Amino acid sequence: MNDVKIKKAKIKEDLFLEVEYSEQLPGHSRKDTKLSCTVPIHDDLKTAFAKLHVHLAILCDEVKLPKPNQFEDAVYDDFSVRGFSIGGNDENTGVTINGAKEGKYGIVNLNTPFTKYESSEYPYISELAQAVHECEHEVMQYLFEGKRAPEQQMEMEFGEEEETVEQD
Repeated sequence: MNDVKIKKAKIKEDLFLEVEYSEQLPGHSRKDTKLSCTVPIHDDLKTAFAKLHVHLAILCDEVKLPKPNQFEDAVYDDFSVRGFSIGGNDENTGVTINGAKEGKYGIVNLNTPFTKYESSEYPYISELAQAVHECEHEVMQYLFEGKRAPEQQMEMEFGEEEETVEQD
């Protein structure tokens, strides 16, 4: 699906996906689609979004910038990413992340500044670009390859049956 570009993706209620994407069609036409999905997302998509938590915290100036050798181990459990928007084109392509932080007095909504992949001063831009690319991949897997949360099979419990053998 090289002709599909994810524009926005958002996880709602920690279970469902809302997504906007653009598809190039033959003849210089473009089809824009917005979906609110009702099939639960796969855990891999949640994991991909979780890799953006650290970038949300840093880009919103909510935490001290980790040293390069500590970036991989940086975990900010109070932050959660809800979605991202990709904008611009060519050398001006970048991303805005939205999410929240659990604060002392409640939840604080956060939006990062638009961060360009090519000309950003952000020291972890390559890690950010890779994390967003992974999110895009998982969204595409969900939309076009059927990668969804496994359906839970309903269980029915039966009491132990005793075999009765009739004798003549």
